[in-house]
Amino acid sequence: MRTKNTLIMAVVAAILVAAVYFLEIRGDEERAETERVADRLLRFETADVTGLNIETADTNIALQRVDDAWRITAPYDLAADDSAVDRMITRLQSADHDRLIDEAPDDLDRFGLEDPEVEVTLELDDGSSHSLALGIGTPVGFNVFVRPGGGDTVYTTAAGLKDAVNKTLFDLRDRSILTFDEPDVARLDLTTTDLDASIERQPTLGDGIARWKLTEPLEARADADTIAAYLRRLRNDRALAYPSDDPGDEDLATYGLDDPRLTVRVWTGDDSAITLEIGDESEDPGGYYARRLGSDAVFVAPTGLFEEAPDSVTALRNRTVVEFARDRVDGIEIDNGDDAIRLEKDGIDWLLASPRALDADAATISSLLTATLNMKAVEFASGTSDAAAFGFAAPHARVIFNLEPLPGEDAGADQPAETVTLLIGGATEIEPDEPDATTEDETGVATEDESDPPTDDESATEDEEADEPTPTAARYVTVEGEPTIYVVEEDDLSDITVDLFALRSKTLVSFAQSEVSRVEVSGGDATYELAKNEEGVWSPTAPAAGTDLTGVVDDMLWSLNYLRMEGIAAEPEGDDAVNLAPFGLEAPTMSLRAFVGDEIVAELSIGGEVPADELEDIPTFAPTTQTYGSVEGTAGVFRIDAKLRDALQAIFDELS
Repeated sequence: MRTKNTLIMAVVAAILVAAVYFLEIRGDEERAETERVADRLLRFETADVTGLNIETADTNIALQRVDDAWRITAPYDLAADDSAVDRMITRLQSADHDRLIDEAPDDLDRFGLEDPEVEVTLELDDGSSHSLALGIGTPVGFNVFVRPGGGDTVYTTAAGLKDAVNKTLFDLRDRSILTFDEPDVARLDLTTTDLDASIERQPTLGDGIARWKLTEPLEARADADTIAAYLRRLRNDRALAYPSDDPGDEDLATYGLDDPRLTVRVWTGDDSAITLEIGDESEDPGGYYARRLGSDAVFVAPTGLFEEAPDSVTALRNRTVVEFARDRVDGIEIDNGDDAIRLEKDGIDWLLASPRALDADAATISSLLTATLNMKAVEFASGTSDAAAFGFAAPHARVIFNLEPLPGEDAGADQPAETVTLLIGGATEIEPDEPDATTEDETGVATEDESDPPTDDESATEDEEADEPTPTAARYVTVEGEPTIYVVEEDDLSDITVDLFALRSKTLVSFAQSEVSRVEVSGGDATYELAKNEEGVWSPTAPAAGTDLTGVVDDMLWSLNYLRMEGIAAEPEGDDAVNLAPFGLEAPTMSLRAFVGDEIVAELSIGGEVPADELEDIPTFAPTTQTYGSVEGTAGVFRIDAKLRDALQAIFDELS
């Protein structure tokens, strides 16, 4: 019985909640919406508007919606700014009045409505129209007087409404310089007094790299970034002013458009072109006069549209020497004049396959790929097509990149694998820019140096003190099968022309340090075994069992794990073993073995110290104190950081 009563009470409560929502909350919302609509000055749906007329003291502007786009039909036939027009209509649709001033005024002039400052008329798709006249501002507050068409009643409304609709032809017209979709652009032509260039988009290869080609005045790869940046400017820049909407042929000379400084043609895939001409400089506003062919209007374009346009063949050429997606590289071959080096990709790792099988250094290969893809020319060589003249007949280095096939458009139709061969040729120099021989006087005007010429002694002193720029070392570089010869700074090639030592993995020892449970260390005639207990404490098993050596053993393991070679002292050739005696490794100074369970994970011997004369040319980041070492499982004798020897010595000192 009690359960039944509870259910009845729950149902009643739900009914009461629903009643409160529909009668009170939702009812209040609906009443508020009804009141808002009642306060509207005009009642229409924005989608129903097909025409718009704005009448001011200065001009009458008429607009029509054509195929979901707005067009100005008077005073000129122009494309309109759809966003600007839609914002105005939305503002009119939501405009409401603040106060009713007079339902039948006998004098509209005192409200500024006899001859309104601005009157807007909306035409709807059912043939009806709505209008709104806006007058002067109210004496108090931020409102204006307004009168909806079809009646005499005067209201006040927010002054912002007047600002929203009191627009000029400049405000409402489409001020785009050129209108196109960048992916549709197939060709770009640029013409100046010194340049007549044509650049064509190349087919997409599926690697995401945009490619353009100069076809006039020469054939060469074009710089995709430069072209994309200028196309963005052509699309995104807006006209700053319209000095004339209908100049005659004689007036074009006034703007320098009878003989343009720059002509730009943008060709799209349907083989049609839109053409922009840029003439003389404009002072107010600052920019350049311009016009689109097919349009009568002359406008002022932003300064950058002319001054940042590529103005030479060199500016258009692609300075990037090679372009491919780095994840396509599955093999690299390097010939620096010694043994050829061949690298093969193994999943995410790299292996040295030639001149012998070794693990490769992933960081060095990553730097090689980065340097190759980032390499840019400082200059383009010219004057001869003879490869020998640039050192390519016997190149300083040859680097071959083997690329995986790109997926084709259809399954099973992959493009063939590729090879890109980089030839690094003879040495050259890049001359520094000539210093400016002029100075500036106090007014900022450049003047020749008219001071008295220095004496011989003064000249000598000045020559000694002057920091004259020196040429930059460089090399000629080309890609086999391509005509372009680049001049690249020598420093930009240092990560590419690397030797076998740089490419091989330098890690001699690697293990999971936390899993090491036992180590054996030997020095002289003494050998000690140390073990780690369940609490992680290291102590010798004999002769000083129980002594806590955790600190010194952990320090030694930190030095041992990921131990890197700093150089190669000797490696076996063929089946010949390395003579260990010269390196103090026939009877090592120290040796150690590290165990995980019964498995040896590191076994290393340390010999004599490396003579100072062998350390003269080491990199600045390498340790200056090194010893000879050998590692079981890795043939050869290596130079290693002496801090491992010091860490082992600390263990012996504790045990002694």
